[in-house]
Amino acid sequence: MPEAETSRVKERFEHALPKSADITYAVVSHEPGSDGNRVHFLVDKDYRTDVNSANKLCVAYAFPGWNDYSASQPFCRTNISNESEALLRRRTTAAFTVTWQPRTTYLSTETIRPQRKPTADEVGACALGVCSSEAYGKGVDHYEMAYYTDGFALDRVRPYRTILYLTKAVPLFARTERDTILTRLDAGTYVPVLSTDAQWYEIERVGRDGSITHGWIDRDDAVAVNWVAQRAGTSSFLFRVAFIEDELTSDSPQAVAIEIIDRKTGVRTQVIRDFDSDPGFAARADALRVVDANFDGYPDISIFGMSGGAGPNSSENFFLFDAARQRFVFDETLSGLSQIAIDSRTRSVHSAQRNSCCSHSGQTYRYAGRTLTLVSTWDESLTADGKWLETTIGRARNGKLHYQTRRTKPER
Repeated sequence: MPEAETSRVKERFEHALPKSADITYAVVSHEPGSDGNRVHFLVDKDYRTDVNSANKLCVAYAFPGWNDYSASQPFCRTNISNESEALLRRRTTAAFTVTWQPRTTYLSTETIRPQRKPTADEVGACALGVCSSEAYGKGVDHYEMAYYTDGFALDRVRPYRTILYLTKAVPLFARTERDTILTRLDAGTYVPVLSTDAQWYEIERVGRDGSITHGWIDRDDAVAVNWVAQRAGTSSFLFRVAFIEDELTSDSPQAVAIEIIDRKTGVRTQVIRDFDSDPGFAARADALRVVDANFDGYPDISIFGMSGGAGPNSSENFFLFDAARQRFVFDETLSGLSQIAIDSRTRSVHSAQRNSCCSHSGQTYRYAGRTLTLVSTWDESLTADGKWLETTIGRARNGKLHYQTRRTKPER
C-alpha cells in the first residue's frame, strides 16, 4: 500500500477462518436449475459464531440473495455487511476463496524533529497551513493493515443439490426402508442432499476428516409438523395436511405436505410435498379442496398456493388423479392460473387478474382432450387520461381469438 508523507503502513497476512473453528473441509452445494448455492464449513463441535467479532464466520451460508435466516434455516447470506461481502470471492467449480475486508489498526505516531530553522517565506506559508517538514518537523502515523484470506481446493466431486439443516435428531437409514439404522444424527447437524422424493432425503454425512457416510433420512422424521385431518374426502381416499408454524410472524400456519390415505385400509398410499404455498386463509381442517378440475369424472384435489401479494392474484396447487397409477399428480398448467374458478356446469375453467388499480382481466378455458385451451378473454382498463373505460372481449372462432373493444364513460 503506498505510503503517504505522514503515514507508514505495515502489512500483515492472516487466516480468514478462525483458529478455534479448526476447519479443514467445507461442503458446497448447487441447486439444479438455479443460481442457488450453499456452503457448510465443517467446524469443531464447540465452535460458535462470535457476533462481537468484526470478521465473524458463520457455520453455513446460502447465496445469492438469501433472506430467510431463521432457527429452522440458519444460513447466513453474503453481502449482509462489509465484513462478509467478500466471502466466497473468486468462486469457481474447482475452488473458492474466503476473504474478509482488510482491517486497519492505528499503532502510534512518530515525531520527527525539524532539521533547520524556517525561512521567512516558510514562516508565512506555515501561517497559511503549509508547513515545511524540514523546518517544523512532522508527525508520522504508523498503521498495521491486516489481510484475511483462506482458499479451498476441490477434493472430490459430489452432486449435492442443497444442504439440509436438521432441527431435530433423526435416524439415518441404510436404505429407503425403516429397517436398518446406520446411526443417529443430532439436532443442529448440516447434511448435504444428493436427491429427494416425497418420502426420503438421500444424504451424505461428511465428517470433519472428510470421511463420508451415505444413507437416507425419512422426511417424516426431519421436520416437526402438525398433521390435520381434512373434512374433504372422496369415496376412496381420506386426506391429512401437514402444517408448520411461521416462527417469525403471526401468519396462519403454512401447509407443507398432503397425506393420501386409503379409506378402506387406513394406510397411507401417497404423500405430496415440495409445493409452493404461502400461509393459507382457510381453517386448517378445510385447507384441502376436492374438485373434478379436468372434468374426467375423477375427483382431484387442490390446496392454497401463493397469495399474489395483495390476494386477488392468488393461486392454488392442483393435483389431478391419475386413475391408471392411482396417484395424484401435480398439474403445472392449472396451478399457474391466478384466482381460478372451476365451473362444473359449463365444464369451464376461469382465471382472473388484477393488473393494477385500474386494469382487470380474465380468461376462460375448456379442455380439448387433455389440453386446457383458451376460449375467451376479457380485459377492462381505464385510459391514461381517466376519461374512458375500455373493455376488450376476445372469443375463439375456428381456433383463433377475435377481439372487440368498446369505450364507455367510467362511473364517478
